[in-house]
Amino acid sequence: MHKRIIKRVSLIIGAVFVTGALTGTALAVLGSAGGSQVRIDTRTETVANVSSVAAFGDLPGANVTVSVPAGQSRLFSASFTAESQCSGAGSGYCSVRIIATNLATGGLVELNPAANLDYAFDSDEAGTGQDLWEAHAMDRSIRLPGGNYRIRVQRRVTVPTVTFRLDDWHLAVTTNL
Repeated sequence: MHKRIIKRVSLIIGAVFVTGALTGTALAVLGSAGGSQVRIDTRTETVANVSSVAAFGDLPGANVTVSVPAGQSRLFSASFTAESQCSGAGSGYCSVRIIATNLATGGLVELNPAANLDYAFDSDEAGTGQDLWEAHAMDRSIRLPGGNYRIRVQRRVTVPTVTFRLDDWHLAVTTNL
């Protein structure tokens, strides 16, 4: 009798653990659903911007200010495309992220998937010191509560011996209910 109780408790704990693990996995791949499109804001630039800074900094001009009415939320989808070149003497890569800053509080949140430095927008080819210009892109999204926000693109290199050049870029931010 005692062995049966231990076996049942073990089975229940195992089932709860498996259910929790599967639920966590399912939640990790689910996104936000949006309603009708409210607006789309775009920014573009044809002048190249070059940086070798190993910390995230704003890409000049690549930002949009958006508003969400109090007591409501909006789904924001941001697409960024650019001609990119990531080159230098070191083996590194060039990263891009899209963030939203609450203009009232200064609070910052990265749009999803929030990969931070883990997203390699372009890579330096080890040993060559040179990279060709190519087109690269990223898409991010987030649901934000009521408030005013600035959605902006930031870029950085992983090592300061790498140069990151972005040219002919396009940022589109779509607002959905």
